[in-house]
Parts: sequence; structure tokens; C-alpha cells
Amino acid sequence: METLDLFKADTQVFIRELGGPNQSKMADAAGLFIAEKLRERSFARQILTPRQVTRYDLQADVNDDQLYFLDEKEVATAPAMAINFKAEPDGQYITTPRYQIYIQEISSLLYSKKEIELLASTQPVVKIIEENTVRQIEEIEDTFFLSYSTSAAANATGGSNLVTYAGGGGQLTKGALKLLLNRIARNRLKCSTVLMSDITFNDFLTMTYQDLGSELLKEVTIEGYKYYNFGGYKLIVSIKDSMFQSGTTLNSGDNARYIYGFTEEKALGRFLVLDQTKFGIRKVFNVLEWVGWEYIGIGFGNSNGIARVTLLD
Repeated sequence: METLDLFKADTQVFIRELGGPNQSKMADAAGLFIAEKLRERSFARQILTPRQVTRYDLQADVNDDQLYFLDEKEVATAPAMAINFKAEPDGQYITTPRYQIYIQEISSLLYSKKEIELLASTQPVVKIIEENTVRQIEEIEDTFFLSYSTSAAANATGGSNLVTYAGGGGQLTKGALKLLLNRIARNRLKCSTVLMSDITFNDFLTMTYQDLGSELLKEVTIEGYKYYNFGGYKLIVSIKDSMFQSGTTLNSGDNARYIYGFTEEKALGRFLVLDQTKFGIRKVFNVLEWVGWEYIGIGFGNSNGIARVTLLD
């Protein structure tokens, strides 16, 4: 079978090939499309670069068959000291700290559709696959990422990095950003990435001359804030606003929202990919069924490198 362009494939051609001897090739072609879309859409993959691992990089848990990656942290050293010519420095025995990153499966629902119903649609079948499979997998992936980020930030050295800012009426302000950056800086780290929802990002439109300066304020008023950084920090804006909403309600009736800060990747953690996103599709009589899945692991080796601020009234 010649390579089939899934973007241009007629639904009837797709169904015919799927029911024939080329079924496995059709699934492989769809799988390439799914994996590419996932890399573009997940904000977790923009903060931690995915790293491919194999079975030989992993170990099995002694209590079950779950696989994990044993990652190493930086070796801790004591502060230097001043000594006189007749003294000797104190001794320290060096050990290597480690932590485990468990590999887990993320799967979409098992979708099904009758052949005749697909033929009745003017939309190509690949669009149905993209909307129902990619969106669900990427949201679960990002949900786990934020959950782990919150747990890590709560265990920062010197106290939790989960803090609230009540000076901006629930909106994003430079004061809230300063608080976020300082929570990471207090442990001798530098924030490099700020993550927020698009609803919070839109607060840039309400900032004044004192916040942005005259030239930038004029530009934002006409075109909106169109840069991928602010104050030297990378901005990642997500349309998945529900993931950033807190349980607290503001005086305006809206939900309070979170903003997250992350230090540079080498001092943060890992995003491990055991197997790239796979896509399975089959035809059972007159019904088409498809499902997408992947095996990944996300781990943070440095709790001090993550902070979260809740924007309150």
C-alpha cells in the first residue's frame, strides 16, 4: 500500500483499507500522526524535554511488576571552612541521593463508531480520531504533571512553595509574579519558566502604565501581549483553564487561579518515555474501534525548583 495522507484521506477509502490486508499499516500511519500532535500540545513536554528510555534502563518493583527509573540527584557537599596552618578540615563521607520515577500507562477511551455513520459525516475520519483521542491523552498527561508539581512544591526546603497572593484582586500582577519568583530564588535557584492559563494571561490587558511602561502599554492595547517571555522569563500559556482553577471563589464570583514557576530543566526533573504514543484501530464487522495509549514517567528530583501562587482577592 502506498503511503496514505490521513489529512486528505476520504472516509470511504479509510474504511476500505482498514477492513483489508493493510489494517496494520493504517494503524501505524495513524500512530505517527497522534504522536506528533501530542508533542505539540502538552505543556508538560515544553517544561521537561521528553527522554527516551528502554526496558534496560528500568528496574522492576519488588512488590509488583511495575517498572521504575532510578534517577540520581546532585551529590550534596558541606560548606567550605577557614582553617589555620596547623588544623585539618572536618571529614564528610559522600553518598549519592536517588529517587524513583515510576512508568505509567496513559490511555484514551476505547472509541467506536459504525461504518455507516462515518460515511454519513463530511468530516474526515482522522479528525474524529484527533479530537477524541489526542485531547484526552494530553489532558491526562498534563493533569499528572500539575499534580506532581503541587506535591513537590509543598515539600520545598524551608517551608512550602505553595503560597497565596491577595494584593491584586485575583488578577495577575507584577507583585504576584515577584512572589512566585522569590519562592524559588530563596533556595538559590532561578525561575526560568512561568506557566498559567489563558484566562490569567489576559490580565495583561488590564495592566497600566506603571506595570508596562508607555510603549509596551500602547502595543498591548492595540495587539495584545504577543511575546513568549516577560521580565526575562519564559511564558507558557495553556487553554486548559480548568486545570488552573482553585476551589476558592473570588468576590467577583469567578474562581481563583494558580500560576506556576519552574527552575531550569537540569535542576528540576525528568520526563521519561518508555514507548511513544501508540494507536490501535480495528474493524469488527461493521463497527470501527480505536484507542491511543503511551507509557511515560514524570519525576521531580528538586522540590525547591517549583512554586505555585494562588491569586486571591
